[in-house]
Amino acid sequence: MRKALLMLFWAATLSPAAWAQVLTADQVPAQVKQAFQTKFPAVKKPEWKIKSDKNYEAEFIRASAEVTVKFDTTGKWLETETQIAQARLTKAVRDVLANRFSGYKLIETQSVELWNDPGAIFEVHLDNQSEILKIQIYANGNILSKSATPKSKP
Repeated sequence: MRKALLMLFWAATLSPAAWAQVLTADQVPAQVKQAFQTKFPAVKKPEWKIKSDKNYEAEFIRASAEVTVKFDTTGKWLETETQIAQARLTKAVRDVLANRFSGYKLIETQSVELWNDPGAIFEVHLDNQSEILKIQIYANGNILSKSATPKSKP
């Protein structure tokens, strides 16, 4: 239950691009569905959403992991995020988190594949008493991006 609430919180607060409208499969353009089926032929019924950036997102479970895939309006694959165990983070990533973000708690880890970057990328979500961080970091420990969302005070 806590994890589900946390996921809803992330979806609602991280960025304007987090806003999404749930779609039925018949509301998704044929070229987007075709691109999805080409990339993930074994997945039969993903949950579809359209994001505020007008990209389409498909969510599904594969090998007990939550997977989110994003396509543009023409069906071009943009990214795949796959939930992973914290233990799968590289030592370099764990070292950066321990040294630069020691006051934060690690709450979610994902592997990320981007259409324009062949490098191994991880996405980690961290929080402390005042903010939530979303960090994309290469396997070697170099930070690709970082965004912070302040926590609202009761």
